[in-house]
Amino acid sequence: MSQTTLPEDIFDVRKRERFLQEGLLTQDQVDAYLSSLEDCADNMETSAIQMVSHGRVRGNISFEDGGPEEDEG
Repeated sequence: MSQTTLPEDIFDVRKRERFLQEGLLTQDQVDAYLSSLEDCADNMETSAIQMVSHGRVRGNISFEDGGPEEDEG
């Protein structure tokens, strides 16, 4: 079965291992599919998140700075 006749959801990461084990999919088909995907790295955005636990701020994580920031108070 060629890659062009396979439904795209057969490559879904949540199903792929089972399909490989059952012989419905080969590793070569997976590799060909993954290499055919567009590189969307330029579309990503970085953002800062704030971890909150029990109503108290534990720390701010900024990916731009590379790690958590200390609480001011």
